[in-house]
Amino acid sequence: METVADAPWKTFDRIDIAAAASRVRGVTRRTPLLALEAGDARIELRGKLENRQETGSFKARGAWNQVSQLDAAQRAAGVVCASSGNHGKALAWAAQRAGVPATIVMPRNAYANKIQACRDHGATVVLAEDRLEADRECAARVAAGLTLVHPYDAERTLEGAGTVGLEIAQDWPQVEVVVVCVGGGGLISGASLALRRELGRRVRIYGAEPAGSPSLSRGIAAGAPVHLEAITSKVQGLTPAYSGQINVDVCRTTLDGVFLLEDPLIFAAQERLVALGEVVEPAGAAAYAAVVSRCLPEELLAGRGPRDPLRVAVVVSGGNPDPAQLESVRAAIARERLTP
Repeated sequence: METVADAPWKTFDRIDIAAAASRVRGVTRRTPLLALEAGDARIELRGKLENRQETGSFKARGAWNQVSQLDAAQRAAGVVCASSGNHGKALAWAAQRAGVPATIVMPRNAYANKIQACRDHGATVVLAEDRLEADRECAARVAAGLTLVHPYDAERTLEGAGTVGLEIAQDWPQVEVVVVCVGGGGLISGASLALRRELGRRVRIYGAEPAGSPSLSRGIAAGAPVHLEAITSKVQGLTPAYSGQINVDVCRTTLDGVFLLEDPLIFAAQERLVALGEVVEPAGAAAYAAVVSRCLPEELLAGRGPRDPLRVAVVVSGGNPDPAQLESVRAAIARERLTP
């Protein structure tokens, strides 16, 4: 029988999530784990509301864990990343707090409010034609001496993101299923590692990834990063060209599966969360979408009901929607409420 001591995730003991929790304590917020509507009486659903986090997303955790450990030379040279928004905003915030110069390379089609947020936190913003060009511009600056703070393919980023899973396990140790949104894989690899360490195999852990950007799914199948030739999803923030090797390696040992979701399901879940009063971007609603669109295996729900519901947590990862997009969602909600 497998024990926690000899579990496969022991391979990653060097990833110190407990130390990261100490670093982020008092700097980032311990976000609430609150009840959400599941639309199914067999499920007790709670949302880990990282949309209420500093900078509006879980990314603040990994950014601070990275920046707080820079040495003097790295601090003087400055940090850089390529980002479509939330990681860039978080790194700009963390660097400003630490007094470190930051350069954020962003694709031109990034949400305008996210571009401005990086500038508002004192970062130099470089706009590239697309995400691939942003990666190349970022690499050139790393070659020139800046320190790369990668949004997902870095152990220190995983450590910070892992504090999300650690808090879920601490606040709701009875949880039976956790669903986490998937972009590059930093959040799900860190959170799943923390959950396995705390709760072992008795918790099921699933990813929720756009079907039009399945980088982690393909990486897990291949055992190595797979660079997508085409990305068709419009869920900005969950559409990197690849997932990192460390993300693939961790997730192959910790996940029970990844749900692939079409964009309309994710956008519909965002609308449901906004109707409940949360400010959520589409990417932040992917894990919730997996539950309300009935992706959970039916075997987990067998025999469950209001008296003994399946205890499920979802991570609501980000709350930085494009203002115009959010306004259109709120307008749609208002129209629905007026319709007899």
